[in-house]
Amino acid sequence: MGINQLFKKKYFLASLQFATLLVFILLIYGAIGVTTNNKDFALVLRNTNLSNLIVWSYWWPFIIVTAIILGRFWCSICPMELITSFFGKIGFRRKPGTILKSGWIITLFYTLILVVGIHTFAIHRIPRYMAYYMLILLAVAVTAGLVWEKRTFCTYICPIGHLLGLYSMMSLKQLRVKDTDVCKNCKTKDCISISNHYIFSGRSCTSELYPAAISDNRQCILCGQCHKSCSKDNIEIKKRTPVLDLFSEIKLSWAEIFFFIFVSGFVVYEVLSEWKSGKNILMFLPDILNNSLAIPGIFTGTVNAMLLFVIIPTLFYSLFVLLSRLFLNESENIKTSFTRFVLAILPVIASMHFLKSILKTTSRIPYWKFAISDPLGYQSANAIIGNTLTLNKTAIVFLFPYISILALVLLFTGLIISMLIIFKQKNVKKVTKFFTLTTVMIYAGLFFIFLIKWRIF
Repeated sequence: MGINQLFKKKYFLASLQFATLLVFILLIYGAIGVTTNNKDFALVLRNTNLSNLIVWSYWWPFIIVTAIILGRFWCSICPMELITSFFGKIGFRRKPGTILKSGWIITLFYTLILVVGIHTFAIHRIPRYMAYYMLILLAVAVTAGLVWEKRTFCTYICPIGHLLGLYSMMSLKQLRVKDTDVCKNCKTKDCISISNHYIFSGRSCTSELYPAAISDNRQCILCGQCHKSCSKDNIEIKKRTPVLDLFSEIKLSWAEIFFFIFVSGFVVYEVLSEWKSGKNILMFLPDILNNSLAIPGIFTGTVNAMLLFVIIPTLFYSLFVLLSRLFLNESENIKTSFTRFVLAILPVIASMHFLKSILKTTSRIPYWKFAISDPLGYQSANAIIGNTLTLNKTAIVFLFPYISILALVLLFTGLIISMLIIFKQKNVKKVTKFFTLTTVMIYAGLFFIFLIKWRIF
């Protein structure tokens, strides 16, 4: 049975969402009471606690990888969509305002998680804090459903909304109508009818989309409701040419632009910090700032994140955009200039984010034995630190050369796509393309040097 047939089934996606909600709750239960104040212990506990291991080493990488390859299919089974849609039926149904619709809430929410959640309170290492974070997500989804109309959480609040949208532009799948003429001649327009917004199955699109007008993969969350609402059977998920959207006239919002800038800084840090020397280089400036300002220990991570994910990437992009604009036609506005850079660099960043996901899942293989036998992880972590338990790294050693090859393939694939995007940009001077290409090569060069030094020599 094909994906379109499954999406048309009344309870198929709802049952998967309910299952992921149960898993979500169980993961919270398995982490809520597990904590430590010891940084060294937390480095091991994050892998021996079963909930923490699943969320950060498998669940999150799965979302990244599927977004790049298949698009926003995670949204199809995300429990937050089920929650916010349910509470939307009984809520106040207020219309989202300008601030929500701008997309900045998503960007700020994600940045808050990176800077405060991960690099200040270590929610990725301390299970209890991870559980608090997951409870906050649930609370926000419930609140959004109660206060605002339709699917406001998924459309305007979800912290990974922009990430999934941007990466899905590279995917192999897309949701489109089969025949636009059928939509034009449709009298009932069930897929966007106001009367269908809050029915359980076959809802009209509550993401403010009209299926016949979808031109790229960013906004559609593949909830499957339009499959069931369309009485003409005119909607389908189908194969398409990879990275197709990146060659079209995409118009990014400022919120999406800065979201990607922050993500690019994060990915550089995540990948290069796998190599000890690479991390030392990255931390040179943050360490100087932290020491000179005598920043308290818990907030050194905050400073690190602000510099590496927000300030430095923003200055870097701004510098090259401003340099390129010196040679541009005056008709192009600054947002268009930033958009051109983002779309050109996106394949390289996405390829390395993909790599980081693979590195994370494979490097945690030795911990599964202990996490299953000791789900809370305290005893296993103590035993590993005390050298009474030994990690079996046979699988890691076996996979090492294959992952090294995959890393280079991913990098060069991303680089080639980026170069093609630059060369095919319309109405752009050659010298401007040179600046865009230079920016791409700087990123690709950083990753290439890292891979050669860490994985080969």
